[in-house]
Amino acid sequence: MIRGLYTSAGGMVAQQVRLDVAANNLANAATPGYRADVPSTAALPSLFLYRFNDTVDQMCPFPTSPQPVGYLGTGAAVAQVTTLARSGSYRETGRELDFALPGEGFFVVATPAGERYTRNGAFQVNNIGELTTSEGFPVLSRTGGVAQADDPNLAENLAVMAAPAGQPLTKAGNNLFMAPAVLTPADTPVLRGVLEEANVSPVEAMVDLITAMRTYEAGQKAIQTQDQTLDKLINEVGRV
Repeated sequence: MIRGLYTSAGGMVAQQVRLDVAANNLANAATPGYRADVPSTAALPSLFLYRFNDTVDQMCPFPTSPQPVGYLGTGAAVAQVTTLARSGSYRETGRELDFALPGEGFFVVATPAGERYTRNGAFQVNNIGELTTSEGFPVLSRTGGVAQADDPNLAENLAVMAAPAGQPLTKAGNNLFMAPAVLTPADTPVLRGVLEEANVSPVEAMVDLITAMRTYEAGQKAIQTQDQTLDKLINEVGRV
């Protein structure tokens, strides 16, 4: 019975993670260049049960060797949260400071914590003519300096970096990614006056949100039922 409480609670924790991920995806469905997260659920280690102290029959006073019963699951947990690498759809805006990458690669951004990478090409201009993100982080050019908004070849001169195969990037907040190692330059052309939409399907995100919520409620009901059973076992059966 106690094991059942832990199993149900573990399932609720996993669904809470799924709820958070789905809610974050839905909240960023209109964020340019946003890439959705997908949680992967895995079973916790199982227990293999044996029966002890069994006897062959009433005439055999000595216990036989333990008899196998089978595996007993102990619940599930979120093993990892991965980011979908697929691109979103592209939308023409006609705005001179909107850029998009029709292939692999990321724009390079300078932050106080170091270089970061983004697919969000909705850039701004600061008071000294530098190209920045909406948070004010400078956007870098291919030469390593800060891109200048008045550059006539701005699209061609923006730094575009790509991660080697098998090297995933980690989300760092503000729609930015960080890499464990230096990325390599990419040959992806830069489109001007175009934005990449988020690769989130609002319908799928809403379905995931509702599914996780219903499953969470089922785990909650399971805990309540087991709690009521324990209450009867301790307070009623114990009196008999």
